[in-house]
Amino acid sequence: MNDESIFAHAVKILFLIGAALAAIAAFVPSNILPWVVGGTGILTGVIAWWQGTRGIVVLMIVLVVSLSAIRDQFFNPKWLTDVVFFIRVYCAHAGLAAGILGVLAPKAAIP
Repeated sequence: MNDESIFAHAVKILFLIGAALAAIAAFVPSNILPWVVGGTGILTGVIAWWQGTRGIVVLMIVLVVSLSAIRDQFFNPKWLTDVVFFIRVYCAHAGLAAGILGVLAPKAAIP
């Protein structure tokens, strides 16, 4: 992609924002932050689908599975388990949005 606009890097930027929000949600008790984390994941998935980001659904599945394995380790401190949980929430929502759109409105150029 030769586009040098901010939108050329939107998925990467949103991924970093989503991971940061997930880490914050792990430490700040809130009823709204989990919704913000999930919503940011959905936005990331929609933009990834719209841009035709290759492999986004598979990558998010790999992240969710990997993060689940890390989260379930009994020797992790609680703070790490909480951070991993919310990053997993973010990735699951991103994969969900990109996956649903990929099924309902597939992009021809994405294998």
